[in-house]
Amino acid sequence: MNRASAIALLTIASVASCAGAMAQGLKANVPFDFTVGDKWMPAGEYTLTSPSNGVLALRSGTYVTMIATLQSSDESSSGSKLVFDKYDDQYFLHEVLCPNLVSLNLRIPKSKAEKRAREHTVEAKGPVGSDQTMVAAR
Repeated sequence: MNRASAIALLTIASVASCAGAMAQGLKANVPFDFTVGDKWMPAGEYTLTSPSNGVLALRSGTYVTMIATLQSSDESSSGSKLVFDKYDDQYFLHEVLCPNLVSLNLRIPKSKAEKRAREHTVEAKGPVGSDQTMVAAR
């Protein structure tokens, strides 16, 4: 009976610590305006959380957005980071990598706005891929 109680207590403690980490989320200072999904977000300090499976919430002051995501199989060995695709002078949030919270290893599907920006870049410069920019998160 003591062993079963200890296992139950350990399980509850593990779930509680994961829930606390998910509620806290990541913080990142994004030095440029960017788009997530089809929503424009200004440069600033952001808190990223995953309130439920497959959903990413971004908050900065009065700016809040939630977007459907896919689980990312990519991993970051150098800490948490946000990965942006850049077309000309437009940035699009592409991926959130967090080695400590599997629930925050997320990939954001390309939006219509990102597809249009990519097409415009290809028309102007020929077939080129996007530049990727990474922002450290904590």
